[in-house]
Formats: sequence, structure tokens, C-alpha cells
Amino acid sequence: MPASYCQRIVESFESRTDRVGMRIVGVPGSEVTFGEMLRQVRGIAANLQKNGIQPGDRVVLIGENHPNWALAYLGTLFAGAVVVPLDPHGEIETLTNFLQDSEAKLAFLDREQVGRFADIHAKLGREVPTVVWNSAHGFGEWIDTTLAGSEFPAAVLPEDIAVLMYTSGTTGKPKGVPLTHGNILAELEGVNYVLELTEKEKILSLLPLFHAYLQIVNLWIATVHGCEVGYLKELSPAELSSAMKEFKPTILTTVPRLWYLFHKKIFDAIAEKPTAVRTLFRAMLGLNGTLRNIGVNLGRTFFGQVHEGFGGRLRLAISAGSRFDEAVAIDFHKLGFTILQGYGLTETSGAATATRLNDNRVGSVGTPMHGAEVKINEPNSEGVGEVLIRGPIVFAGYYHNETATAEAFTEDGWFRSGDLGRFDKGGHLYIVGRAKDVIVLPSGKNVHPEDLETHYLKCPLIAELAVIGVADENERSGAEKLAAIVVPDFDYLRKEKIANSGEAIRHALDNLGRSLPEYQRVRDYVIRAEPLPRTATRKIKRFQLKQEVESGLIAAEPKAKTWTLSPADAELLATSSGKTVIAAIRQNAADTELVHPAMNLEIDLGLDSLARAETFATLEHAYSTEFTADEAAEALTVAAVIDLVDRHGGADSAEVSLDLNWGKIVRETNDEFPEVQWILRDRPAFALFAWSVYKVFNLFCRLFMRLEVQGGEHLGQLLAKVDNEAAEIHSFIICPNHQS
Repeated sequence: MPASYCQRIVESFESRTDRVGMRIVGVPGSEVTFGEMLRQVRGIAANLQKNGIQPGDRVVLIGENHPNWALAYLGTLFAGAVVVPLDPHGEIETLTNFLQDSEAKLAFLDREQVGRFADIHAKLGREVPTVVWNSAHGFGEWIDTTLAGSEFPAAVLPEDIAVLMYTSGTTGKPKGVPLTHGNILAELEGVNYVLELTEKEKILSLLPLFHAYLQIVNLWIATVHGCEVGYLKELSPAELSSAMKEFKPTILTTVPRLWYLFHKKIFDAIAEKPTAVRTLFRAMLGLNGTLRNIGVNLGRTFFGQVHEGFGGRLRLAISAGSRFDEAVAIDFHKLGFTILQGYGLTETSGAATATRLNDNRVGSVGTPMHGAEVKINEPNSEGVGEVLIRGPIVFAGYYHNETATAEAFTEDGWFRSGDLGRFDKGGHLYIVGRAKDVIVLPSGKNVHPEDLETHYLKCPLIAELAVIGVADENERSGAEKLAAIVVPDFDYLRKEKIANSGEAIRHALDNLGRSLPEYQRVRDYVIRAEPLPRTATRKIKRFQLKQEVESGLIAAEPKAKTWTLSPADAELLATSSGKTVIAAIRQNAADTELVHPAMNLEIDLGLDSLARAETFATLEHAYSTEFTADEAAEALTVAAVIDLVDRHGGADSAEVSLDLNWGKIVRETNDEFPEVQWILRDRPAFALFAWSVYKVFNLFCRLFMRLEVQGGEHLGQLLAKVDNEAAEIHSFIICPNHQS
């Protein structure tokens, strides 16, 4: 076996010099052949040596996915130096700590990182030489330099460090993971037993390259096997769809969440079709699922349009990073897609287990890779315990952190993954969850949040959801209850004309909870307007969410958030209709010093269903118009309300008076509806009789039915707000059957 990964690259590139190795999809002239890649990589290595970089020195790499990212990565390895790939969207403080810890000698950056790196320099207290690539012209003179008497790749040993990666760090301080050339070769050897790759493969790069999982497929495997890699100009739905159709990938490397988005798009489109089409689709889905069990796949025949959306040539997809929802995996299997599951960590050079083309057990992460050993430590009665891993793919220990290294290994050398799993009788591994994420309830029951998240995400009102354990104020010290952090699907809410998302989500959570054991039901929830914080591989940062909930940041986030008014925003709010809408909102919402067009009426401004109704009634009265129920339900933001008012003539009106309350509404309605006249007519004898009945019935309920009234003071406050003159008359109209 060759001594280094770089020697394997040379053999691969020299055997196919004229073939295209990578390109930016949709950018003519961005193609780079393997022969040109080898020349440029050697030029970068020569320049690194010329600038004082010695074998073993650490070189930082920060930038978005791009062919130049791959060239800088390979050039650093060819020089015998250590690549330190970092998150281009990482916080300045975090990146500074990484540079300090790695003792970086040089940094490759894309142009977008130049300003941020100046801030890093200021915090670091020393200058780190930088090389900035220009996306249009590459590295310029760097790729053309050669040094007499120097040969690249430089000679390295299997135990020499090739890459220093910092773990995602969903909790605590991230740690440096050094992977050696020997680790990389062992991982490649294992992957070769799983994937049947040829040089005809086309791999579309979708996820950040700074993560180990993507480096395995997009760099390590692609370069050694001579596969073509396509990079996106930008990661957006439109660009992704266009790139799929143009590049026609045969392999996709993704995380489960991206497949969930694909799944939602496909099945939402089917839901819009006529009943006959939906019925036929379901029938073909079931038929192909049955056929696949006997080795026949008619997915491209039955669902050609779906496959064309992925380019029409997709042979297999590889998913890792987090657990895959079994129901979604089954649907894609029936659609004719082959999605292989992998499991591993940065510390195991990527994948330690994987499903196989001929043994793709849905819900499982497969069997151990060639050369890897996996076992369950101290399994419970259900066979669940911590997953332990051993073999040449496992790193030797954390960089500059002996304490963390000692904690990460058992006495006999097994790496502690921190994940809980079990094996079935066939030796397939199933990941249950993270040991540190398990929520222990006062009853002693253990709850795995990922299971509950999969269940509750069946609700179409919810875009994202995380289940965490929070302190239960009704239990003893330290006891926790289940709480959900919910990000609503605002597009769905708008489409279905659901205005009061909070109540709708509460009912949905309650209904879904009925099919769960009582101890697994969510007891509380918090609405969050922003996406959930996630790692590069889309894992939820539960530790951060728990801190935010316990400190009150999430509950207060909509009002605490910093809103910046653009000139266009300020212009919209300054219009006559904008001023009127703001005034109407302020009449019905507390603490609204700043109103921004993008604010959600419910989540950001705190308008409940009654306050929304009052706001729209005020605007209808002000402009002498009527909004339909659908129009009001679709207006979820301040900008949408202004647009609604403009469509009803507000744009052509001067600023109007908002002198209106419910008392005035009732009095003005008196002449229009005889029923209201009859209700409001002054009848002293009837009023005395009704009052007497009320007092007797109230006394009876309190004595014999233990009636207790809570919150009555709020009715008084509401009445005073509605009509000061009637503050002493406890009369209310109760309309419980409103939309919520």
C-alpha cells in the first residue's frame, strides 16, 4: 500500500490527465482537468515551501465550497503540511481560538473572509500570512511556481498528521481532531468495500467541505477514483435545482435534513393533484416498493419526473451526519432511489459503519466498515448501550488535550462515541441517540428526543422542532419536563390561512401526543421565529437551546431581536397606510416601540386572535371597508397588513383617525341589526330577575361544586379597555367558536 494519500492522488491524476476533475456548475470555462489539477497542486506546494512552510506546519483553510478550496487543501498535503479546515461562517471568537490552538503558520482564504480575518488578527495578537484566492483567476503565480531540487508530494509517514479538524461542539468547547495519512488510507480502504465506484461517477458537492464527511467523498474518494466533482455557485433552492438538471450527478452526499426538504417538496406537489392522480401515485409507490424487495426497481419508469428533478442519472446517495427518519427513507426507497446510510464521527475519519448496496436495511446505519470494530458497551435489557469503535480509522487523541483524550477512550483502547445504539440479530447497527441528549424524567424514564421529534414533525404546521428537557417548577429540584422549541412553517400557515399559529400548534402537539405514552408527551412549548441553531452536519445544538430557554432568551427573542430598518422599510412605514397600520397595532399590542415590516403579528408583536380581530376591525372602520376572512388570515406580517390596506384603497387615502373601540362598534351596529337592539334594550325588571338567578346559581356552584374563578381581573381590565363608561358593568359577549 502506498505510504500516503498524496501518492495515490498522483497515480490517479497521471492516469487520466485529460479528463475533467472538477467544475463550477453553470459557469463555462471553470472546468479543471486532472492534469491541470496536478500541476496547480504542485505549484501551491512549492509556494508553501518557498514561504517557509515546513512539513508538519498547520495551514488554515477558510472559504466556501469552490475548486480553489480543493486545490489549496491538496497543495497543503503535497507540501507535507497539515490542513486545518474551518467553518467560513464560524464566530470570530471561535475561529480565533482555533488559530491559536492550532498554531497556524498560514491561511488560505476566499475574498469574503478578508474582512473577518482582520478581526481575527486583532484578537489573535499576531499576524498570520494569508493567501487570498480570486474566484475568477485562481491562485495566479502560486500555481506556476516550481522549486529546483524539490519533489512533491513530500515524503510522509502513515503516522504523520494530514488534517486537523475541530469537532462541531454542540456542547462545551470544540476539540481538535488530528487525522493521519494512515487514517485516511484506512478509511478509503473501508469505503472501497462499500461503494462500487468508477471514474464515470459525477459527484455534486452540496455541503460544506470543512466537515470530515464531505472530505471523504468529495476529496478523498473522488480524487483517488477519478470522479468528477461539481460545485454550486451558491447554495439556494433555485441554484440546486438548476445544477441537478445540468450536471446530472450519479452520486449525492447529503445529510438527512436535505432529504426531508426534497421529500416535502415532492409529496406537497402530489397533494395538490386530483384524487385520481394521488390514488395512482400511491398505488405505483406501493407496487415499486414490493418489486424492490425482489430486486426489481421501476422507479425511473413510474416516477420519471421525480428522478429528472435530480438530473435523471442518480445512481446512489450517501446520507450521514444524523439519524434518518425511517418513514422518509422508505418513501424514497419506493420512489426508486438508493440511499446508503453511514455512521461515524470526525474522530473515526468519517464512516465507521455503512449499509451496503445489497444489504440496505432501512432505519439501520449498516454494519462495520472493513477494518473497523464496533461493539455496544454495557447494553441494557433492550440491548442499548454506548457505541464503542476501534481500528485504524480511529484517531490517536485530541490535539493539545490529554484530559479529553483520556476521557474519550476505554482502558483497553476503544473509542467512546457518546452515541447510544444497538445491534439486531443480523449485526446491523441502529443509533438510538446521543448519551448526553437523553432526558431523564422524575419517574426515572429515559426519553430520546430524536424519536419524539420525528413523531411531532408529522405536523405540517411545523418546519422545525427540537425536544429538550427543562426544569419543571412543579417537581423537586433537578427534575425535568419535556419541552418543544417550535419553528412554524409560515408558508404553510399562509397557504392554509391560519392566523393564530400558536393555538393551532398547541392543538396539533396535544393531538399527536395522544398516540404516545404519557411520559413521552411534550408538556410545554416555545415558538421560535428563527431557524434552530445547527452544526455543519445539521445536528441541533440542544445545549444552546436549553441555555436560551432557561435564560428566557427564546421566549423574549422576538422583542429582544435587533431589527434594522432599510430605506425601503422606512419608506413603507412612512406612508399614510403604514402609519395607520402601526397605530392600529399599537392600540392592541404592548411594548411596540419599534414596528418592522417583517415582524410577524403573533410571534414578534404578541397579537393573539382577539387582538388581531380588534386590529383588523379598527382598520376596516378607519377605511370604511371590509376584509374577507381569508384576506385577514393571510396577512401574517406588518408588511402584509399594509399591502392589504393598500388593496382596499388605503394607498390613495390620507392618514385616518382610529377613534374606535368595541363599545362604539356595538353602538354603531345597534341601528343595523334589530337583534342587537333587543339585547341592549333597557329592561329593569328582566335585569333584576337575571341578576337574582345569577346570584343563586353562583352561590350553589361555589358551595356544592367547589367553583373557583381565576383570572377574573383580566375581564375587568378588558372591559375598561373596551369602554371606560361601562367599567362597572360586568357584561361580555363570549364567542368561543372563532378560528384558532
